[in-house]
Amino acid sequence: MKDNNLYKIKINEKYGFINKQGDIIIEPSYKAVNNFCEGLAYVWTFDDKEGYINTENEWVIELSADFLGDFEHGLALVYYKGKYGCINKQGELVIEPIFDRIHGINPGFSVIAEKNKKVGIFGVSGEIIIDPIFDVMGTFSNGLALVKQGTKFGFIDDRGELKIDYQFNSVSNFSEGLAEASMDGEFYGFINQQGEFLIQPEYYQVSSFSEGLGGFKLKANGKWGFIDHSGSRVIKDKFQSVGEFQNNVAPVESKDMYGYINKSGKYIIKNVFTTADSFYNNLGCVTFNGEWGYVDEEGKWVFKPSNFDLW
Repeated sequence: MKDNNLYKIKINEKYGFINKQGDIIIEPSYKAVNNFCEGLAYVWTFDDKEGYINTENEWVIELSADFLGDFEHGLALVYYKGKYGCINKQGELVIEPIFDRIHGINPGFSVIAEKNKKVGIFGVSGEIIIDPIFDVMGTFSNGLALVKQGTKFGFIDDRGELKIDYQFNSVSNFSEGLAEASMDGEFYGFINQQGEFLIQPEYYQVSSFSEGLGGFKLKANGKWGFIDHSGSRVIKDKFQSVGEFQNNVAPVESKDMYGYINKSGKYIIKNVFTTADSFYNNLGCVTFNGEWGYVDEEGKWVFKPSNFDLW
């Protein structure tokens, strides 16, 4: 029986999928693929056939469009003749391509969409759920969505009511109850869901919290580290760049090479890779001299690049 947790892999410029044991389940034969989302994966063949396959490598949807997105809440984004819409898992066009952009898909078959340079929320029949009055709107997280009118950002709830006033120069979506925010566009901190700074805006850059830790960068040395929810600097700022913690490890860059650290800031996988992604379904994807590989959170190889000889 095939494992539903499949991971895209690239071998000799062709894409396929492996399982979490590193076995090739779908032979590399595609020109491009995305990872599986809700049981389906976008694929593009070398004879320009596009659509979605299931984990048995069976074609479920064959569709030509200028862009096809991943499935989320039962819908996938399509871009056709300059407009955006959505299809369902049967490949049926359930939201007509009438929008200038679709910024996100919500549960319940509604979308955050843009028409005439204004953003709101629309249903499957094009009906307005939240009036398109915003210049920018983010997806909902922790019950709130960022919005922008004019030059400032605030947050609304799922009824469209303003919950955090327009006052920020820059914000992010909420993650773990905190959102990145800046009053002046120069220094950043984190606010709670009442719009109060719990971590003061004293950082040159920050990145969203994941598994209890968020990234920070000071202007003085230009390096990244990690803080906890109290604002304590728990991992020293010594990295060129950092990713999110997943499975208790995070990718970091140092000396132009990538590896993984644990929550003590110690390397569990040395910085020897060309790239390293945050973990996805318990595995981390790395590249080495153009080859792809996967490691687990203990630093053991699941799929090893053929030319990797450092361990």
